[in-house]
Amino acid sequence: MSEATFWFSSPFREWIGQRRVTVRWEGQITLREVLERLGAEHPTFRAHVTHRGLHQDAFNDLAAVILDGDFLALDARIPDGAKIDVFTPLAGGKATSGSASPSLATPATPSVA
Repeated sequence: MSEATFWFSSPFREWIGQRRVTVRWEGQITLREVLERLGAEHPTFRAHVTHRGLHQDAFNDLAAVILDGDFLALDARIPDGAKIDVFTPLAGGKATSGSASPSLATPATPSVA
């Protein structure tokens, strides 16, 4: 069985009720499937994240999901043993031509004890 650990910043951790969640699955799983599963298990998370369906552009305004320094798209597969950070995106700077998500800036990786 595969597993990955997700670390949530505010407000996501309040919506889930914990800072860290370990997700286990058989076969393969995408970020979208993980979020849908969390929505099914946590009503407040569902109310804020998945209640209207998950669409990449809207999700980019809500969350920055990072694995090994790279942003994950909703349909990205989650690798076994991954440690994934979920942040609120940081706005700043000026959008540049051709930028896919100009409102996202790379946040610092938190220190988790």
